[in-house]
Amino acid sequence: MSSMLPEDIMAAMGGGGGGGGPMPPDIAALMGGGGGPPEAAEGEAPPSITDGTHGGGEDSLVLALDALQDAIDAEADQEDIQVMLQCQAKLQAVLAKNQKDADAAMGGKVTPGAMRKQASAAMGGGGY
Repeated sequence: MSSMLPEDIMAAMGGGGGGGGPMPPDIAALMGGGGGPPEAAEGEAPPSITDGTHGGGEDSLVLALDALQDAIDAEADQEDIQVMLQCQAKLQAVLAKNQKDADAAMGGKVTPGAMRKQASAAMGGGGY
């Protein structure tokens, strides 16, 4: 690995030569230098993408939208801003769809998607 990386990067990773402090563990792990984020507790599996409930991620979506807006406000590169705006629009579409389903249900028109969400929530799962 050391022959593939410049000397200053190897030094930052603790692999010899030069000065500089240690590289953050997550970056060092990505570069093959060890470290890395902490592992999950023994016997504890990471959450599955199907563990949630339908419509249950609204708070997380709002947080993600707020974070994206902060990133857009801080970014100077127009191409990056465009990508972030597309992501923001997709997340906003999820919130809008959930609101539309909720509004339709209040009017007595329950969509199949809303029924699926309701049935899944009643069964305590996230699957269809």
